This record gives sequence, C-alpha cells and structure tokens, in this order.
Amino acid sequence: MPMTVHSTRITRPDEYEREWRRMVDELSRRGFLRSVGAAGALLGLAACGSSNGNGDSTGETTKGAGAFRYTDARGEQIDLAQKPTRVVAQTSAAASLWDAGFRVDGVYGELKKTNGQLDYQAGDIDLAKLTVLGQTYGEFNIERYAAMRPQLLVDLCYVGKDLWYVPADAATKIYGLAPSLGIAMSQKAVPQIIDEFMALAGQLGADINSQAVRTAKADYEAAVAAIKAAARPELKVVAVSRATDKLWVCDPRQTADLKHLLTLGVNVVGPHSKPDTYFDQISWEQVGRYPADVILYDVREAPNVAAAAAKMPTWTDLPAVKAGQAYAWHPAAPFSYKSYAPLYRDIGDQLRRARVVAPAS
Repeated sequence: MPMTVHSTRITRPDEYEREWRRMVDELSRRGFLRSVGAAGALLGLAACGSSNGNGDSTGETTKGAGAFRYTDARGEQIDLAQKPTRVVAQTSAAASLWDAGFRVDGVYGELKKTNGQLDYQAGDIDLAKLTVLGQTYGEFNIERYAAMRPQLLVDLCYVGKDLWYVPADAATKIYGLAPSLGIAMSQKAVPQIIDEFMALAGQLGADINSQAVRTAKADYEAAVAAIKAAARPELKVVAVSRATDKLWVCDPRQTADLKHLLTLGVNVVGPHSKPDTYFDQISWEQVGRYPADVILYDVREAPNVAAAAAKMPTWTDLPAVKAGQAYAWHPAAPFSYKSYAPLYRDIGDQLRRARVVAPAS
C-alpha cells in the first residue's frame, strides 16, 4: 500500500504557533531530537519578536561591578543595581556566553547525547563547574534553581514572548525567582545573534576582547570568506529534518545559519516562495520536491532515522545522496565565533567540492 502523501503549509502566525507546538510535542513523544533518554526538540524554525538588546561591550572582568540594564527580545526591561553574579542559562545560550568569556553558574537544556558525550549544543561548557537544572527539553529543577538564589536567567526566544526551554507549566514559578532575559532568534542571522551574545557577555563583565575571542573571530571570519568564495548560484542546497515517517524542509529565511548562508551567496532552496511560509512537512514519497545538489540533514534526529533512510529508495536515489553530497547539519549550535568557525569551515569545504547533480528545474 502506498504511503499517504501529507504536506503542511502554515500561513498565519497563530496557526504556525499551534502547529509548531504540536510538532514539538509529537517529536518529544517519539524520542526524536533526544538526549539522555528523553526528548528534546528545537528545529530552529520558529518565530519571535525582534530584539532591542542594548548591552554595551565594556570588556570589564569583575563580576558584579556596576549596574546592569538590558531590554530583551520581549521588550522587557531588566534594570539591576549591580551586574548579576549568579546567572543561569539554557544550553546553547550558556555555551554562547561561555565562548564569549562569561561563565554561567547554572544550565538547563540539551546537555548530553545518548552515548553520554556532551551534546554539540552545549559547546565547551564544563558541567563540573555548573549546577545542572535539567538535561533535556522540558526538564527544570525549580527547587535546585531556587537554592542557587539566581539573579538572572537567559534563554532563547522563538515563539511569542515565551522563553523556549522554560517549561510552560512552571514558567510563573521560574520567572518569579529571578529576572529573565530572552535573546531573539527570528529574523536574525548568525552574525547578529553572535553580536548580541557578545554584547550581553560584555555587559555581564566578560573580557570580550581577550586573545581567545580574537583568535576565534579570525577563524570564523576565514570560514565565512571560504563559504562566500565557494558559493555558486547554480549549486542548490536544501536543509531537512528527518523522522522515520516524514521530513520537514526548512525555510532558509527562518533559521539563523541558513539565513546567513543566503547572504553569502549560497543558493539555499526551500519553501520560501511565500513570505509567510515557515517550513514544509512532507512524506518520504515527496522528498524530491526540492531538487538539490547538496542536502544538509539535521543531526538531532533519532538514531534509527539514518538507518531507515538508507533503506528508502526515495532517499537513496536522490542525486545528492548518490553523489555523496548529503552532509550533517548542526542547527542550534552555540552562537559564538568558536562554535561556528569549524561548522562553517566544513560547509565551505563541502560547497567547494560539490558538483551540480540535480536535474534542471
């Protein structure tokens, strides 16, 4: 019996928010995008308000010295007499600040893969030096958080005014324990979000002009230049998130890294013929809907997905797959020079080596 063909296009923000949350719930139940025995889902395709972050990069290194003022992605103003000394952050936010020179005191979110290794979303944070409040999507130990006497919580803002990894059923209690700060993800490319985290780290007291940061920035800029040099308009790239029974084709304008690739001249294709289309959910029968020479597949998929795809002719017969031009994609990586330098270096190498193999559209 043939598979049922199913395609979902979301056109209104309220419809999108409902569909996005439904999708996350479904993926969580299936164990897709999981870490330690539980589900974590963050496809990086969602929307949120624009950011007004006004952190100034002072380069100070003394925690707690001076006032702290910030207007976050939700338009909420944080005004503290002194810089916070006890900061808790969601995984990729914590890792972004860590790479910028600011060490958070607590963390929650995706931390470890099923093999026990640190998840790439956690960057180089040292769990031995932190209080761990949760290790996957939906986990947040409120009692442990309260015991820390936190002074600031930092998370990502994708949908509305919600902080993405703060559990909705406990949000009121969590927000009541310390000021919270959301960094906007929607309508922003990687460089803008890195700038925001750098500015926040500087205002929190980090030395954002340290030699380590300068070296990482130079590596990042070299990788960006390599992508720009390798980009060809005739070379089509598509990014997908895979499940065993369906795929989500990403709108490249809605994820920070793909949006950046577009500005560098990379021809990322996807469901972006309409300004209000966020992603396209398709069946495996429809996997050729977006012909591409290079495929980027989300590394956060469940372990059995790759094996299932390898048995599907609709996947294995794709020109990009047959040419060996399907590569791992790391959305939701920490927004830092250190994190993106190697990721972009790989993309530059892949684009440089790639051949045009897809049929002309």
